[in-house]
Amino acid sequence: MAGLVRSWDAAKAAARMTRLRRARIAAGGITIAAAAALIAGCSSSPSTSSPPAATSSAPAASSSAPAAASSTPAASGPVRMAIFYYNPSPYGVASLAGAKAEAAKLGIQLDAFDGNNNPQLQTTQIQDAITTGKYKAFWVWGLDDVALTPVINKAISAGIKVACADYTWGTLAQQNTLAATQTCATTIGQSIAPEATNLETTMNGACTKAVGTGHCNIAFLPGLANYPTDTNRINQMTAYYKSKSNYTFTVMPPGQYDQTQSQSVAQTFFTAHKNINVFATFGDQMAQGALTALKLVGGYTPGQNILIIGYGGAQEIVNEVKTGLVYATLGLYPAGESKLGIQYLDDAVQGKSIPNLVNIIDPASRPAVINKAFLDAHPSYVPDWNLEGGLGTAG
Repeated sequence: MAGLVRSWDAAKAAARMTRLRRARIAAGGITIAAAAALIAGCSSSPSTSSPPAATSSAPAASSSAPAAASSTPAASGPVRMAIFYYNPSPYGVASLAGAKAEAAKLGIQLDAFDGNNNPQLQTTQIQDAITTGKYKAFWVWGLDDVALTPVINKAISAGIKVACADYTWGTLAQQNTLAATQTCATTIGQSIAPEATNLETTMNGACTKAVGTGHCNIAFLPGLANYPTDTNRINQMTAYYKSKSNYTFTVMPPGQYDQTQSQSVAQTFFTAHKNINVFATFGDQMAQGALTALKLVGGYTPGQNILIIGYGGAQEIVNEVKTGLVYATLGLYPAGESKLGIQYLDDAVQGKSIPNLVNIIDPASRPAVINKAFLDAHPSYVPDWNLEGGLGTAG
């Protein structure tokens, strides 16, 4: 998708990052190769210093990657599945947590493979998992869908049910609108294209609250420079505000989907810019970094003379929306997607029909925009995840 507890080396990330789950990152976000053109989020950024791991409740599936044991308790049932997730970022870990929770509920043995932002490694992990013959289903958070398609087709030919997370399987253009594909037995996620539109609407609402009909200065913190998903959304928003004479839309240097880096970028920016009315970003972790920076800079009081907009729907930011410190955050649902993915794969393995397409966005339970009005109207709302990679809780 989404303040990473982990930090990462920006130069290494630029070389290895293939895609970001919106804030997807959440919120979440992922490191990407400079030439990659892929999503989610994101919205979260991981540490890439630890080796990728295959985790399992039983002996790990054969893989060329280093393996370590840890996953759901061994299940008594015959169904064994594998989850291939992005990375050890909070967004990635939350997607794993949701899958583990549903697997435990259904009595499924779940083996987990951390792609660690490396699409080649993920391809090898999937190929090795096919070779073992152990698995009836794969739940895939693909790092590079186009590159992964041949090995996914091998899995399908081997009789393995494959479900796909976060967005339409395919190119960046195909990801703009959530759609079913022949590659996936079910696709569970949301469309990328509306994200910029939802941000524009939310920023406009914040501007109206801040200055009424007066001129509004917006500062926007992207995640990564030259990352296709970020660039597409930034270009859309820049073009939109260029035609609006009562707005100034300033794009800040990238926060790299990292809380510490975002704090540094924001501190420098807000020291030099004292007239910003609205601050927005592609990740909740970056919003947290900016909040810390604003305290250090002085002259700004979030919720009063500057309104903050995050992205991810993480527990910490949702709580700050409730108190008025943050104006709004946009929703990403890594744990919710995984729970449905495991549930539908279990149904498919048992020969039951499953929906070929599931839009995770639901106005009542999984909204695209989480603001004070929504939370007041839905007091029992439970955030999907938190910035430590855990599941969200009530209250």
